[in-house]
Amino acid sequence: MPVVRLYTARFAKMVGADRRSIIDRLPYIGLDIESVEKDSVRVEYSPNRPDFGTDFGIARALRGLLGKEVGLPSFPVSPSGIAVSVDRRLSSVRPYIACAVATGLRLDDEDIRQLISLQEDLHNGLGRRRRAAAIGIHDLDAVKPPFSYRAVDPSFAFVPLGGKEPSTVSTILARTDEGRLYGPALGGGPYPVISDSRGAVLSFPPIINGEATKVTSKTRSLFIDVTSTDEKTGDGVLAVVATTLAEAGGRLGTVSVKYPGRRKVTPDLAPIRLPLDGELVRSVLGMDLSAAEISKSLRRSRLGPKGRSVLAPKYRLDLMHPVDIAEEVALGYGFDRIGPTYPASKQPGSFNRFEEYLDSASTVMAGMGMTELMTYELTDRESLYGSFQRPDGDEIRVKDPKSLEHSVLRDALVPPMMSALHSNIRSDYPQRVFEIGRVYARAKEGVSETMHLGCLVAHSHSTFTEAKMYLESFCSTMGGVEVSARAGEHWAFAPGRCAFIEADGASLGQVGELRPEAISAFGLGVPVAGFELDLSRIYEQLK
Repeated sequence: MPVVRLYTARFAKMVGADRRSIIDRLPYIGLDIESVEKDSVRVEYSPNRPDFGTDFGIARALRGLLGKEVGLPSFPVSPSGIAVSVDRRLSSVRPYIACAVATGLRLDDEDIRQLISLQEDLHNGLGRRRRAAAIGIHDLDAVKPPFSYRAVDPSFAFVPLGGKEPSTVSTILARTDEGRLYGPALGGGPYPVISDSRGAVLSFPPIINGEATKVTSKTRSLFIDVTSTDEKTGDGVLAVVATTLAEAGGRLGTVSVKYPGRRKVTPDLAPIRLPLDGELVRSVLGMDLSAAEISKSLRRSRLGPKGRSVLAPKYRLDLMHPVDIAEEVALGYGFDRIGPTYPASKQPGSFNRFEEYLDSASTVMAGMGMTELMTYELTDRESLYGSFQRPDGDEIRVKDPKSLEHSVLRDALVPPMMSALHSNIRSDYPQRVFEIGRVYARAKEGVSETMHLGCLVAHSHSTFTEAKMYLESFCSTMGGVEVSARAGEHWAFAPGRCAFIEADGASLGQVGELRPEAISAFGLGVPVAGFELDLSRIYEQLK
């Protein structure tokens, strides 16, 4: 989970409340307090709330919960007069760009640090490691509009961020960490750059910015670009960044984006309209709230109730369903004000035996020194299929998905666990992780659901033998299941370094060393080995 550091003196001033009140209320806007230090608080936030990626966004929400500033936030936007033309040759690689201008800023070092942290969190979350979207933040005063988003060949040269001499596109891709990590997203080209009317390069997306537009504490005006493979995702990412800059004191300006055959003005910060079903809210929460109480609660959640609908700010990308509105009512009302109720029953309750088995499995894995992961059942196709070069046509797609990163039901745990390892590449090794979660597969009638156990070990000496050792230890501890290994090939594991796990003639899963190309696709620099078992099938055998 991404983490934000809140410096309490700065944050208390932004919220207008004392340190104690702030710390007490942070959990009630959906944040987990990781640590409380002398001058700061570290909080974890869910990636489905990208607007919580800075202290500006968290302060905005907390002011609502404390009743200091309620209702729909307002973000005035005026035309900047700046235009960006889009080269039609980019339609095959990275066709969309959304831009904004923020002027009148007075950024200090902490403001810049917060913005950089937000940029990286958006890259890893909504941006899908920059494959779906990438952000550029530039010193507007250092360049001269209009801008062009155009295709260049590999010999094109410019001074990249942090450099002193020009480098060609091919050199950046081959010899820099950014090029090797994000270059595969561009395939074999064409290669996009954003340049001004004098030829100065702002960005080579999604790889690196230009040195010419480096942002410092002296920067007063910013130009923001978001390039993407999906227009809706790019617009959403820009809305988060632009509204954050508005909270930082910036005056927002629109940019005219000129595509071949059409024109679009960005950012579009018009509120999102969602249905408000009072009966559904009462049913979901189990509370007999009046219309006035629902309205007041929604305003404390920084939403704008209007009759039978709710207006939500454009950065609230997580609001997709009427049940989400019910959750916002609960947040605004205050979870600490909702008392527990117990339904009357003559039948005493008991734990589900399979759930108890899963809890025991989690305890066993943790006892072996593993860290538990909890990844999403809905993910993006690229992580499941592109990174592992699996054949097309097998995925279970969501009809009319709200975002690309939640468009496919996972059919295995290894790919999302690899994504989690990618998010922790800066952490110390060895890393040993496991997850117990639901996976999906096509069935004769609809879709089947089973519970799997996934385990990955990542360090410089991880091997098939180590992964198999953990697997056999788990099976032995969980009821004495005797398993055998049969050599085979699987899309997740390297040829010759994979085995299928069987018991009493039934296939239970696979164990092996991850394919080198998959390790590279996720940006990992160490070998990875692991296994995945079908716990539902093992449980049936134990019964």
